[in-house]
Amino acid sequence: MVNGAKPQQTSQQLEAENLRLRKVVSRLKQLTHKYRSAEVIQNALFQISELAAQVRNMDSFYRSVHEIIGKLMFAKNFYICLYDAQKEVVNFVYFVDEVDQDTLFEEIPVEKLSAGLTGYILRTGEPLLCPPEVYQQLIENGDVKEMGAAHVDWLGVPLKSGDHVIGVMVVQSYNDAFRYDEKDEELLTFVSQHVVNALERLKQRELMQNEIEHQTAELRHANESLMREITEREKAEQQTAALFAISELTNTSDNMATFYKSLHAEISKLIHADNFYVALLSPDKKYLHFPYHVDVTGAQAERRRVSRGLTEYVIREQRSLFLNARSRQQLIEDGQVTPGTGGGKLAKQWLGSPLMLKGEVFGVIAVQTYDSEFLYRNDDLELLNFVSQHVAVAIDRKRSAEEIQRVNQFLEKKVTERTEELVSEIERRKKIEARLFHDAHHDSLTGLPNRALFTERLQQAVAHKKRHPEHHFAVLFLDLDRFKNINDTLGHSAGDEFLLDVAKRVSDCTRENDMVARLGGDEFVVLLDTMTSVDDAKDVAKRMIKSLAEPFLLNGQEHYSGASVGIALCQGEHDSVERLLRDADAAMYQAKIQGRGRYVLFDEYMHQSLVDSVKRETALRHAKIEEDFDIDYQDIIELTTNQLVGIEMQIRWNDPHHDISTDEFVALAEKTGLIMKLDRYVLKRCCERLNQTRQQELPCLHVNLSARHLLKAGYINQLIELVKRYDIAPDRIALEFSETALTQNDRRSLASLRRLSELGFTLVIDHFGRGAGPLQYLYNYPFSILKLDHNYVARLKSNERARAMLKHVVTLCDELGIRLYAAGLDSEQEYANITQLGVSVGQGNYVTDGVRSQNRPDKRSTG
Repeated sequence: MVNGAKPQQTSQQLEAENLRLRKVVSRLKQLTHKYRSAEVIQNALFQISELAAQVRNMDSFYRSVHEIIGKLMFAKNFYICLYDAQKEVVNFVYFVDEVDQDTLFEEIPVEKLSAGLTGYILRTGEPLLCPPEVYQQLIENGDVKEMGAAHVDWLGVPLKSGDHVIGVMVVQSYNDAFRYDEKDEELLTFVSQHVVNALERLKQRELMQNEIEHQTAELRHANESLMREITEREKAEQQTAALFAISELTNTSDNMATFYKSLHAEISKLIHADNFYVALLSPDKKYLHFPYHVDVTGAQAERRRVSRGLTEYVIREQRSLFLNARSRQQLIEDGQVTPGTGGGKLAKQWLGSPLMLKGEVFGVIAVQTYDSEFLYRNDDLELLNFVSQHVAVAIDRKRSAEEIQRVNQFLEKKVTERTEELVSEIERRKKIEARLFHDAHHDSLTGLPNRALFTERLQQAVAHKKRHPEHHFAVLFLDLDRFKNINDTLGHSAGDEFLLDVAKRVSDCTRENDMVARLGGDEFVVLLDTMTSVDDAKDVAKRMIKSLAEPFLLNGQEHYSGASVGIALCQGEHDSVERLLRDADAAMYQAKIQGRGRYVLFDEYMHQSLVDSVKRETALRHAKIEEDFDIDYQDIIELTTNQLVGIEMQIRWNDPHHDISTDEFVALAEKTGLIMKLDRYVLKRCCERLNQTRQQELPCLHVNLSARHLLKAGYINQLIELVKRYDIAPDRIALEFSETALTQNDRRSLASLRRLSELGFTLVIDHFGRGAGPLQYLYNYPFSILKLDHNYVARLKSNERARAMLKHVVTLCDELGIRLYAAGLDSEQEYANITQLGVSVGQGNYVTDGVRSQNRPDKRSTG
């Protein structure tokens, strides 16, 4: 037994020794983990401290802080916010969140955040470890309210500078696998102080940089002042030298050409004068010529009769002028200057100074710039005005000296010129004859064949078709889009440039054996000879449409046009020139109706449409006014009170054979010229009704008139005499004119409208918004009522730009004292849109049959 106990005791000792060794190993592992964690934290804090010296902006700093904290704990959802005590706002300078990833934070008032967890830390200045049970307890105690997405765990610590809380740093988790504890709280609190220290270092560095920049700016300002003073002195010396040189030019110049060239060189030393000219009046003051003209665009100034250009304005006003695009437009609107008088490209700035002797102006010197890089100042105008006095004296001296020499050379020059004239007379006459023949058959602007030559060539093609039936050809009729807008806004010079470019593009789309001609205006025709099929004509039309859809460079800016093309094919050996041109024109018109920028091939349906149009026109011409036409009446209502403020009289054609709308009927009447007679009939019926109801309080009657009445004084006199014949006060009648018809003959129309207004008629601009809606009608024309087009009213529901425009029109009309009506209120939606946007008067089926029937049992019939 004694010998068996010894091994048992040894086994127990070994087991105890192994247990002791395992405990030692466990403690060593814990110590190793602790030291490694401490090393990681130490490295993280060191990196945060170094950030203040390394990062270039605050966004990089916050992003780096996020990365460092992410190495210490779970920080996939992390944000930093700073509190501005002066503004009482909280700025979320950095925010990353997997749930609220689309949230954009800006400056938020602190009172708005005070009820949340962030506001709680800002109030208490203490860190907060907020698992769900703590969060629920805070809500029940009324310390916080639910804000933002629901989290699983939330940990926030204050950012403190001294005793003041300057912000909050937060990590949060939406996953049960990642939770925070007291160690994380202690660690984040410890890290927060290092973040604050780094922030303060960054702010201190920013303050130092701002101070350095401020001092640098002050030094730069002082240096600039010194440089300006030096420049002014050098400029004064340069001016003195230039003026002396100008006074010496009369003695050093061989002739006037070298005199002006040297004068230009001296002025260029004082002012930017790449574009410079001298303009002088003729002795009889009827003509203006330009003895010297230099322009970077290559434009040439020709002798012309005195008109209303910029040069003539300076002569007329006897004072210098500093002009830019705005002031040029103002002079044009005031009638002081006529646009395009001088021709050429318009300058961005123009400076002109009069040349005067003994108080009388005999010319102008001017400089101009087309480049925004070289812009003038008022000092340049004063300098040019000062120089002009010396230039005037120098020019007068040089002209006097050359006058004597010119008289001596006059007889010799005359003999030489006469001899040369006799030698070249025969040659000149031959050139004139050739030129006359060419001009008679070609367009003067584009050089393309004109109508006469094209018709001759087309007749040859038709004759060739009779001899060779297998020969196929087609006529393409081309009409340009927006040509009138380009011509009106940019001027005729730009319009001519546009037409030249169009002629080149169209010619490039055809073959050598085809003919391109210009019939006039913006109408071009093409004869496609020897075609194989109709597809050839279609391909040419597509190429022309595509080419003309490309931008046009006019006056240095891109402009867009486009084209509509009609195609007519030769139908047989018995076809005619007139038929081909007529059908191609009709097909082109159909292309415009379908939306422009396309081609249409003439077919039998179009032919039938033309026949029907002729029949309707014939029927209209044979219609009897007293029997075949009726008058409809439509109420004009004050929408807020449902009060009747006017009645519109509309003529209706009772044609049993043709179903035609009012717009089509009016357009047809305008085309045939019968509109004048029909308008006078409606006005007569208006006067008769007013005469029958003199004892009743009948509101103002509205009558639609064609703008043709405004073109001649005789037409206006007929209207006035008709009203006088019935002894009707003009203020009881409102005359309505369509906006789209007032785009031509503005001066005549304006004079006629003013005359009607002075007599007491109420003038209405109708269909406003159907066309371009130019606001100049409101400023310059004596209209007292503006009526919105029914199509424009219908667009208000879906077109925000139309609504925005109407808001401005309402405001403008209110300021100008113009009443604003709306036509075509046919639905509750249109009624609501109009009243919401501030229009209080309207007419239409909904107003007449809906609103008035709801509020006024005495609704009148409009039949």
